[in-house]
Amino acid sequence: MGEKNLDIEALSALSSQMGRERWRVLSDAAQVVANYLVCHPRVEAVRYPGLKSDPDFPRAANALVGGFGPRVAYRVAGDPAGEWRRWEADDRDARAQVMDLEVLLA
Repeated sequence: MGEKNLDIEALSALSSQMGRERWRVLSDAAQVVANYLVCHPRVEAVRYPGLKSDPDFPRAANALVGGFGPRVAYRVAGDPAGEWRRWEADDRDARAQVMDLEVLLA
């Protein structure tokens, strides 16, 4: 995941592997994380197909069922390498995952 388009087909396949319930739980947590990162002052860019600002949102909204997946990519402002980092949502409460990210970004 990065500046190029997301592989919607790969996300769809991952959804099938995970099952509907787990996909929904992880997608919900990732959506919270993505929205948090969009507002974070140390983050300069976020890619998540569930964000309406993401260029892949229209395709993802038509292709993915029950959520947009567990993977969020972001770039930290001032990172000399300008590399995309990836957050993979897990089964924990979304607030706990946001707190983990807050520690990483501090």
